[in-house]
Amino acid sequence: MSTIHFGGPCATVTRLLLVGTLGLGACAAPHPLTRSNEQQRTMTTTVYNRQLNTCLLLNGDYDINLRPRNKPDEVTKARLKQLGFSRRQSAVLFTGQTNLAPTYRLRGLRVAGSPDWRALGFQENGAGRYQHTGTAGPDLLMEYAASLPDQQGWLYLVATDEASSRPGTSIKDRSREMDAEFVTFTFPSVQPGRWPRVVSPVRLANDAFLNRPNGDYLAPLSALAQSRHAPADPSLDGTLRYALLQYHTLAGNADSVAYFQDLDNIRLPASPPLASPTRPRRATPDTLVSVAAVPEILRHTAPARAVWLDESPIQPQHRALAAALLPGLYQQGFRYLALETLHDSAASTLSPLPLQAGTETREATFANLVRTARRLGFTLIAYNTRPNVVNPELAQATALHAALRPDAQARVLIYGGNMMSKRLAKKGQPPATSLPEQFTELTGWPVLRINQSRLSNEPLNTLPATAPGTAEVVYRLQRGQRRALYPGAELVVRNNFTPQQLPLPYADASEARPASLDLRPYKPSAATGRRMLQLYLQQELGIREDIAPIYTHEIRPSDEVLSLRLVPGRYVYRVLSEKLKEEVRQELVVR
Repeated sequence: MSTIHFGGPCATVTRLLLVGTLGLGACAAPHPLTRSNEQQRTMTTTVYNRQLNTCLLLNGDYDINLRPRNKPDEVTKARLKQLGFSRRQSAVLFTGQTNLAPTYRLRGLRVAGSPDWRALGFQENGAGRYQHTGTAGPDLLMEYAASLPDQQGWLYLVATDEASSRPGTSIKDRSREMDAEFVTFTFPSVQPGRWPRVVSPVRLANDAFLNRPNGDYLAPLSALAQSRHAPADPSLDGTLRYALLQYHTLAGNADSVAYFQDLDNIRLPASPPLASPTRPRRATPDTLVSVAAVPEILRHTAPARAVWLDESPIQPQHRALAAALLPGLYQQGFRYLALETLHDSAASTLSPLPLQAGTETREATFANLVRTARRLGFTLIAYNTRPNVVNPELAQATALHAALRPDAQARVLIYGGNMMSKRLAKKGQPPATSLPEQFTELTGWPVLRINQSRLSNEPLNTLPATAPGTAEVVYRLQRGQRRALYPGAELVVRNNFTPQQLPLPYADASEARPASLDLRPYKPSAATGRRMLQLYLQQELGIREDIAPIYTHEIRPSDEVLSLRLVPGRYVYRVLSEKLKEEVRQELVVR
């Protein structure tokens, strides 16, 4: 762990997870309190003030100034005036803003005295803690006040989102994401003292996964469940939430993923959700229409040489849509599938893919996407093998260009992370551009951009909820013409596919047969603990053991039969138990 002490006359800016701006002091120089600011890094970043003996955690990518001038920005100045705080009562401690879209700004102040926060319109949400939500012009505003040790006053945090950084995004979506950033993580992390250095939940889960050479999809769930009972440590709560989402996704537990996404307090016992303040809803006259996703996307890909399809790493249905598109893309002449998750070039050439090839490819639906691509004749491209923290998009686009340059007729599907997240350029640097933009600059090829990670499947304006088992492209109607729903993507998709609706393990298989597996002999008990079924192609296990299964299923006490659509052949299923070292391994034949 590195500790950085901040002092001296010059402001120090360091890359962080949080932003703060404080103070109404008349002097424009940094307040003396800023000399006590420190930074500590583990899996997250801790900001600690020695004099106030208080710290808080930052989650995300921020540029933070630990020695700002003791002069508040306009938003903070206006709020301090509305609250009736005098200039000498407030001191700016730190400031900053995210360098990824959406743009969040966080200001941290020390407020002296004993304000009556409830009388000022704040809601009490803990001993000595108060919260308020509102707006600052078009931006959303969140404020937090926490009492400081030894009657030193209050730490007052002012957070805003910059509406202009996400044009077209609904207030509901903006507020939900801002809640996750501040209400769920940063605000509750304010605590006296320093946080101890502990082992990251991600490391615990990964070690548990690799405790068997062929992967254990159950062990990480048990390890993370124990972490939830550990003493509260907000420095790792965000990491714990991410690990729970990631490994329940790997295990195929969609219901658990949804549960942990909505849970306010990840630790046990979980606290009841906080009442969400009423926010204004954006009124829009837009009329939206939707059409079936696969044929509509293929209609647009027909003339394209490069197609970008993004994903959320905790939504296997996004991989299912990609797999459903592959047969049509191959017929159109596409021969390359570029995958951001592949971080080992040598491993990515092996068939079947080993577990070390990439994190997301351990998930069964992603592994089946790769299996389908190879069966059709696609060549995989690993374009993220040499991460570049300064300009990752350029490094990825360059690697992709180099892989495709030898083929003058190349057509490629690029499958990667959320395209709506975009780095913001630092001061003095040129504007940051996305991977599709960088790739177009290098090749001259326009990239068809398809976004499926932004829209939920809930009712949307004039559209009903997306029906289960379907995916649809959503357009905005303007003067009778279909227009892209958001800037930055030609097509925007609502995806409510269920991965098990596709044939296993190949999405293009027409010969799949209904198959049933009796789960009653494998129901969990007090002797076994939780149990996990992992299903494999027997021929792949004959080549190597460290491979992803074609399907995973945590067996519940109420389970009777597992129904799937399988291509004829021989399969092997493993049943792993939480409390037993021995695993069940049986053959399954589908004729």
